[in-house]
Amino acid sequence: MLLANATRIVIEIDGIQHYSEDKNSEGKRLASPSRYAEMVAEDRRIRNLGYEVYRFGGAEIVYRNAEKFVALDSAKATITSFFQELFTRHGINPVLERHSRP
Repeated sequence: MLLANATRIVIEIDGIQHYSEDKNSEGKRLASPSRYAEMVAEDRRIRNLGYEVYRFGGAEIVYRNAEKFVALDSAKATITSFFQELFTRHGINPVLERHSRP
């Protein structure tokens, strides 16, 4: 995301692949300090390039229902609140109007 003041923003939603290895023999994913270290190293690299990085944990947004992901009821409020705070921080006053559709 590029803001009018040339602020560069990266927004990530981190799933289990950000901190775990492939499934073990029992079909469970295992926590992986080395995988997590790779992710935080990349985070630092991006920040050093001048980006603001904002991360959401996947569990803040979705849950797994059988074999599919379903948005949490609270996801919209979480995301709306985040953007309101982000825009306030950067002095952006978005026009929040609802337009009726024919």
